[in-house]
Amino acid sequence: MAMVLAFFTVLIAALAWFGFNVNKRVSYLRIGQEENRSDKVGERIKGILIYVFGQRKLLKERFGIIHFFIFWGFVIISLGTLQFIGEGLSEGFIFPLIGSNPYFYLIKDIFSVLVLAALGVAAYRRYVIRPARIEANLDAGIIYLFIAGLILTEFAASGIRTALHPSPHTELAPVYNAVAGYISGIGAAASSLVTAYVVLWWAHVLLLLAFLVFLPHSKHMHLMAAPFNVFFRSLKPRGGEIKPMDLEDEDMEDFGVSRVELYTWKQLLDSYACAECGRCQDNCPAYLSGKPISPKDMIHKIKDHVLEKGEVLTRLGTNSTEEALEKAGAVSDEAATKVLNKELIGDVLTEDEIWSCTTCYSCQEQCPVLNEHINKFIDVRRSLVLEESNFPQEAQTACRNVENNFNPWGIGWSDRADWAEALGVKLMEDDSNVDILYWPGCAGAFDDRSQKVAASFVKILQEAGVNFGILGTEEKCCGDFARRIGNEYLFQMVAEENIETINEYGVTKIVTTCPHCLNTLANEYPEFGGQYEVIHHTQFIAQLIDEGKINLRSDMPAMDIAYHDSCYLGRYNGEYSAPREILQSIPGVKVLEMERSKERSFCCGAGGGRMWMEEHLGEQINQMRVDQALETNPQAVGANCPFCLTMIEDGLKAKEVNENVAALDVAEIVVRAIKSSEGEKKEDGDADEKLEAVG
Repeated sequence: MAMVLAFFTVLIAALAWFGFNVNKRVSYLRIGQEENRSDKVGERIKGILIYVFGQRKLLKERFGIIHFFIFWGFVIISLGTLQFIGEGLSEGFIFPLIGSNPYFYLIKDIFSVLVLAALGVAAYRRYVIRPARIEANLDAGIIYLFIAGLILTEFAASGIRTALHPSPHTELAPVYNAVAGYISGIGAAASSLVTAYVVLWWAHVLLLLAFLVFLPHSKHMHLMAAPFNVFFRSLKPRGGEIKPMDLEDEDMEDFGVSRVELYTWKQLLDSYACAECGRCQDNCPAYLSGKPISPKDMIHKIKDHVLEKGEVLTRLGTNSTEEALEKAGAVSDEAATKVLNKELIGDVLTEDEIWSCTTCYSCQEQCPVLNEHINKFIDVRRSLVLEESNFPQEAQTACRNVENNFNPWGIGWSDRADWAEALGVKLMEDDSNVDILYWPGCAGAFDDRSQKVAASFVKILQEAGVNFGILGTEEKCCGDFARRIGNEYLFQMVAEENIETINEYGVTKIVTTCPHCLNTLANEYPEFGGQYEVIHHTQFIAQLIDEGKINLRSDMPAMDIAYHDSCYLGRYNGEYSAPREILQSIPGVKVLEMERSKERSFCCGAGGGRMWMEEHLGEQINQMRVDQALETNPQAVGANCPFCLTMIEDGLKAKEVNENVAALDVAEIVVRAIKSSEGEKKEDGDADEKLEAVG
């Protein structure tokens, strides 16, 4: 009876302390802004099954199986703990479905051993190999010791119990029986074994409760937060996750996030869920190129600030920094005042860090707990741009160019359709009876290099007999770069004007050669009344080939192409197969895969508005990507995006290999490979020259 009383006393104390600290941290989330993440409950539960219990993201990584065994081992061990504690308190205790099932003990023993082995590998990796993304901190070491201690004390105590009271329930448990056999062999006295069992039982219980109390104070708080974070994940299309601002709200005081409490509660929950595993950092092109940015560190710094500021705001009974400062000043609370005066931009996140992000989505692609890093950068950019007009000069110039001429190049808007005049392309204002609207984007209309890609695609459409048209001078910048640098006002202005024009013509299907335009038109315009079927030109070309509407030559020169996946076609919109299928269908073309390809593709460096900003810090991202392509020994680098094409060409020139290795859009390769209906080769001067150079 005394043992039971002591157990429940310690248990209640531990649970009370655990509950107090968890409740305190949950209360800090309430300082964030409201956000509805409770829709589609079935889909959210499905996500928990896939990403939490199925460990999908982790199993994509080489060492992911280690975490899989630790996770499931811990689940199974926890179930076994219920029986272990119960039988220690009451002789003959049997937990339903577990306590009397010999197969459960077999599985538990196997997983316990696997967890011990996994802990050894994890510790060796963290403290001996020491990869850059994983910190060799004390926190992780304590967790390893807790888990190992729980397994070893349970093994020893249960082995002794098996030696004292052999049971058919544990006859299949290999470790229990091995320990019991050893004990029987040394001939220890029964009284000594009983004492040892009680000591080990209490050691296990106290370790378990100490672990429970420690969790809210450690990085392993993610064990509790991650399932909720996965449940409350964004269910919007990846490219449509940026939250619109109601710029017509006269009561709006904050345009963006300048204080941590202006993030939503879900954005703050991200920081609790972070396991600090560094997978985001390991795949961040800005970090890998030496920029002062790490998605992991950004999340960690926000968490530290949430904890310190949340404590002050909660203690002072307000979510308002201004009101809290008044209260702190009234009682001369200098410590609280110091915390409240910390600037999110400057003291927590640096401006170089904020502007280094290319919004490539690689961090979110890799994150096992589905944290949403990118919107946090965009939200603070909004504050810098809309509240302070504080953003890079080159980006300011690009924004003014859009304001004046509806394109970031600043070329007169009246010249927008000039590229298409010699091609006989139909203008919607002349004839809107079309099957598809071709959207060349600003690059296709104004950039010399991208105009050649647009011309190649037009020739493909004409060869296939597709009825299409363009908006010409009525088309405006889609607003992609403006939104991602934080200029929401400019984005909404051009978006609304484009949507009005498109809707007037009754357009339902759009094809574009720019993945950034694709993402914006397909995933962001619906928030503003623009509902269209939008596909990428590589997807459309693949359809034309499948339908037999274009025929390919059999006498193409052999060419090895290192194919580059653009972030906005790949990670944002999930298209990896169409461009490869096209290239593989062309006789003589061999597709070479870079080490970083598909979901792990390396950014070209132009996303997130970086196309319009100089790269002053660290290595040039595009040159790093070119180095990765050159490792495959290609004759050409294939692209599907005007930004990528520009960045890769610049990288090839910087490496002084542009005479031997060409950068080509998929459409340029296809147009040269087309066999016309008359059996003649369809000629494109620029594509011919490049293909002959590499062929």
